[in-house]
Amino acid sequence: MKTTKMRTRTYTDLTNYEIEQYLQRNDIIVIPVGNCETHAGYPVDCEFVMAEGYARLIAEKVDGLFLPNVVYFNPGGTQIGRGTVHMSMTESFRYTKQLAYSLLNQGFKRQIWIPSHMPTTQFLLPMITEFFDETKVPMLFLDVNSYFSNLGIVPPMSFDPNAPKPRTKSGREVNPLNDVMLAGYRLAKRLEAVPAKGEVEFPSAPEKDPTEFFPNWFPEYDLLGKCSPFMTAPAPFYYSKPDDHIGPPITEFTRRELEERAAIGEEYMRELLDKARLDELMLALRHLQEYMREIVEQHYDHLPKNPYSCVNPFYRAK
Repeated sequence: MKTTKMRTRTYTDLTNYEIEQYLQRNDIIVIPVGNCETHAGYPVDCEFVMAEGYARLIAEKVDGLFLPNVVYFNPGGTQIGRGTVHMSMTESFRYTKQLAYSLLNQGFKRQIWIPSHMPTTQFLLPMITEFFDETKVPMLFLDVNSYFSNLGIVPPMSFDPNAPKPRTKSGREVNPLNDVMLAGYRLAKRLEAVPAKGEVEFPSAPEKDPTEFFPNWFPEYDLLGKCSPFMTAPAPFYYSKPDDHIGPPITEFTRRELEERAAIGEEYMRELLDKARLDELMLALRHLQEYMREIVEQHYDHLPKNPYSCVNPFYRAK
C-alpha cells in the first residue's frame, strides 16, 4: 500500500485541518485498548503501551491514524493492587461503543481495535458485534499475537522460559514479552518511564514456578485456564498479591541495557509486521463492508435496525 507522508500518525498530535485532509483520502483508524494495573517491575500502563506500539507501526504501514490514551478499563484479577484502575465491564463496553460511534460519524469507517490484555477482549468482542448489528459496519478486532500465530509467522504465545527464543534477522535473541513492551515505550519516546536497576527499591520477588502461566497460589487454575481461548478467562479470579501478576521485575537491567532490549524489540515488531499481510487485511475489511452494504442489506429487511438517530448516534429513538 502506498502511504502518504504525514507529520505524525498520532491522532491527538494532529490539528483538525490535518485530520480533515486525511479523511478526504482514507478512513482507517487503529485503536489500542488498554488497562492500568499492577505489573511487577513495569509501569502500570505497560500492557497498553505494548498494544500502542503495534498500533503506531500498523498506522504507518496502512496509511492510517492511531488513537492514543484509550487506557482505563476493566483490569480483571489485578484489582488487589492499589495502582490498578478499575472500570466495570459494562462501563468499558459502553465507553468503547460510544467512541466507535463517534469515530464512524467522523468518517473513520475502517476501525481496527487492538486489545492489550485478557479483560479487554471480554468487552471488545461483544461491543464490536452489537455495533455491527446496529450499523451494519464491520469493525476489526485484531489480537496481534493470535494473528501472527495463525499466519504461521510465530509459534503460539508461551510463558515457558525454556521455550526457544525467536531471533531478529540480524541474529539478536528476542524476549517476545519483555522486549516488545520496552519497544512500546521506545516508540512512544517514554523509555525513561521504565525503572532501571537501582532506581526503585522493590520487595523480593515471590517464589513461583516460572514455567506456569498462573502462580502457585492456585495451581488448579492451570486446568481451568484450558477451558477457553488464550485471551479470555473461563472463571474470574483475583491474584493473591500484586507481584503475582505476570511479568518478572526488570530492574536487573541498567539504563543502557533497557535501551538495547527496546531496540531489539522494535526491530522484531517491525519484522513481524512486514510479514503480516496488512495491505490485504485492510482491503479485506473494505470488501466486507461493501458486501454488507451492496448485497446483504438490500435483500434482507428483517435484519436488526439501528436504534440510534442518524443525527445524534447517542440518542435512542423512542
